Amino acid sequence: MERYSKTSSSKWQNRYSEEFKRFVCNEFLTGTSTRREIEHKYDIGNSRITYWLRELGYDYSKPGIVSLPSMSQSKNASEEEKNKAQLLRELEEAKLLAETYRKIIEVAEKEFKIKIVKKSNTK
Repeated sequence: MERYSKTSSSKWQNRYSEEFKRFVCNEFLTGTSTRREIEHKYDIGNSRITYWLRELGYDYSKPGIVSLPSMSQSKNASEEEKNKAQLLRELEEAKLLAETYRKIIEVAEKEFKIKIVKKSNTK
């Protein structure tokens, strides 16, 4: 694996190869080492791994061991369905309440002969 691809004679112009970046990022995401430990191991700059993860499109917000879905996630799915059903019920109740308020306002306007709701084009 090639670590550098030289583009200039200056050491500041050295660029890490794409293969090396991916290798280090994969080691960080799937290993048990911290970001700092890997940076010291490969002698790369501070926060270089974070920059590469963003650059390569990895999800760097949750580093750690890659694991398979567990059974608890299937329980979460059933809980999500319950929450979804509850939210739908609450939405239906809110719609009914809004319709009730609209009807009450209509009746009050007719009975007391006053305008409660303003028209949107008035100044």
